Amino acid sequence: MKREINVQTIGNAVNKRLYWIPLALLILWTVFPLLWGFSASFKTYAEVYQVPPRILPRTLNLRAYNVVLESRHFFTYVYNSAYLAITSSIIAVFVSVLAGYGFAKYKFRFAGILLLLILIPRIIPRASLIIPLFQMMSALRLLNSYPALMITYTATAIPLNTMVLTGFFRGIPQALEDAASIDGAKLWQRIWYIIIPMSLPALVTVSVMSLREAWNEFPFVLALTTATRMRTLPYQLFMLRDAMGIEDWPVVLAFTVFTIVPILTFYLIFQKKVTSGLVSGAIK
Repeated sequence: MKREINVQTIGNAVNKRLYWIPLALLILWTVFPLLWGFSASFKTYAEVYQVPPRILPRTLNLRAYNVVLESRHFFTYVYNSAYLAITSSIIAVFVSVLAGYGFAKYKFRFAGILLLLILIPRIIPRASLIIPLFQMMSALRLLNSYPALMITYTATAIPLNTMVLTGFFRGIPQALEDAASIDGAKLWQRIWYIIIPMSLPALVTVSVMSLREAWNEFPFVLALTTATRMRTLPYQLFMLRDAMGIEDWPVVLAFTVFTIVPILTFYLIFQKKVTSGLVSGAIK
């Protein structure tokens, strides 16, 4: 009997350790390219093309970062990315709160169908939306402008935000709002003082998702802008590689680091709230 228990205990311990094998492979598959690119950004031009390749640079060479920081309009691209991401995220979250509250708290015909229809822009490939969006913005004379990008960024973020917030708002007891209504609270007061404070995990989740999506967006800015002053970091990264011929990979990768690190840092800071918000919205 003792032997059987020992064998079973050993088997369970082995199985638990085996679970780490696919997890370790997944982490390696995901992280290794990032580490390789970060390391290569500190290499010289010759080191990148060295055969066999070296994982770590011989010395920390900052030439690529100096080239990026001293390049013309670099800080304009940073400003464009930050401004568009922040403003479109704020608008998207504001609209999604109102839409999610309506779907969660009011009963009306075809509510479920309408909620599914909102998700259609997320289902349709973005490439199929570029031509109609271009024609619409051209007719409105909004090409090469912030409003054109803010509208498209906001519209693409609202569907998923609304779905997450609707699920979360449904889990907030209606009795709290009823009590506030008896005390004379208006609709906007109930939303501001009850719904929003109780929904902070979900709000952080949709805010981070909106910010990440707007920061990384590329097809729409490529289609709706042609002026250099309107380029964002992903767009300029594409143009940087396209203009060099034989790429100066350290410079390209240094520019990539500047593009990835801000949103990655922001995401890592709020990752626990993002996870809890998604899980809570799904369960509720």
